[in-house]
Amino acid sequence: MKKKLLAALCAAVLSLSLLAVPSSAAGSLVFLALNDTLEPQSAQLMPIQSGGTMYVPAAAFSNRVTGISFGVYYTFKNNGECLHFYTFSGKWMIFDMTDGTVTTELDDTPVPGKVVRQGGNYYVPAQTVCRHFGLSCSLNTTDYGPLLRIKDGSAILNDSLFISSAAPMMRSQYNNYYYQGAGSGPGTTEPVNPGTTPGVEPAPQFSLYVGLRAYVGADITPTLNALAGANASAVVFFPVDSLASLTDQIRQAAGRGHKVGLIPSGNTVEDRLESVRKGEDLLSRILRQETWFLLSGDKELADAGYLCWSPGHTISAGDNAQQIYQGIVDYGKKKSAGRVLLDSRAAGAAGALARLAQDGDTFLTSLETRY
Repeated sequence: MKKKLLAALCAAVLSLSLLAVPSSAAGSLVFLALNDTLEPQSAQLMPIQSGGTMYVPAAAFSNRVTGISFGVYYTFKNNGECLHFYTFSGKWMIFDMTDGTVTTELDDTPVPGKVVRQGGNYYVPAQTVCRHFGLSCSLNTTDYGPLLRIKDGSAILNDSLFISSAAPMMRSQYNNYYYQGAGSGPGTTEPVNPGTTPGVEPAPQFSLYVGLRAYVGADITPTLNALAGANASAVVFFPVDSLASLTDQIRQAAGRGHKVGLIPSGNTVEDRLESVRKGEDLLSRILRQETWFLLSGDKELADAGYLCWSPGHTISAGDNAQQIYQGIVDYGKKKSAGRVLLDSRAAGAAGALARLAQDGDTFLTSLETRY
C-alpha cells in the first residue's frame, strides 16, 4: 500500500513540475544552454512557452543534433503516437500524444503531460523531463531574453557566471534574430492532435540485418529486450555442441519472433556438416521446427542448401555501448545495407541498439529469401 501511495505521489509531483514562465517572456526570444554551451538560435533548438510553461525541443536531448549527451534519448513508437524518452539504465518516460498523458517507470498510472508542436518540431515540458532523468533545469532572466539552461553533473559554471561569460554571444544572437532577419520568431504553437504522425524522425542512414551469437552462461534477454525496443528482429545463433544447455534461451528467442540459427563445430567441412545435421535433429525436438540459417562462411555448406549468414561487422565481447555504436556507424557509412553480428556477452549491445533506433537507422528482417 505504501509503495502504491509513493508511486501516486511521484506521479502527482510529476504532473505539477512544470517550469513557470513569467508573462514578460511570452513571445520573446528564448535562449537554450546545455551545460556550459550556449546553443545557436535555430527553429530546431529554440525553447518555446505555451500556457505559461516552458517547453524544450525533443532534439535538445539528441547528441547527434547538439553534440552534448545527457544520457537521455528519445524515439517515436506505436506508429508515431508516443514520444518515448529513456536511458540505458532503465528510466523512461512516454508521452502519449493521442490523449495528452505521460507515463513513467515509477507508476503505470498516466498523468497529464501534453506534447506541443510548432511546425515540424515536437516540444516537451522542460522541467518535467529534466527532473525525472536527474537533470537540472533553470529559467534565468538576462538582458537579451529568458535563458533556459539544462545541466548535468559535468557543468562547471553556475548560472550567474555562465550568463556573464555568454553575454557577448547572446547579444550577437539577439541582434541577428531581431535586426538581421536570422530568426523568424517563435511563431504559434499547438497541442499535438490525436492521430497526428510525427514528421521529424531522421531519415534512415543505413539498413542492417542483425545477428546475435549466443554463448553458454551469457543471458540473451537484455539484448532481446533492446531488439524489441528498436523494433528489430534478428537471427540468434546457437552453437550446436551446446544446444542442450541453451534450451530455454532457444525457446525464448523463437517465442519472441526471432529466427534461430546454428553455429557449426568441427575442424573440417565434413565435421561441420555432420554437426549441423545433429544440431538440426536436436533443434527439431526443442522447437519442433527446423532451421537453414548457419553462422558460417563455408561454401560447401552453402552448396548443401544452408543459408550461410556471414557478418560484415562483428561486435567484440568487451566493447561498451559507445564502441559498439561507433563501430556500427562507421561500418554503415560504407554500405547501404549490411550484416552486424552482436555478442551476447557484450553488455553494451543493448545501449548501442537503442541509439541506432533513435538515429532512424533501419533494421531489416532476415528471411529465407533475403538475409
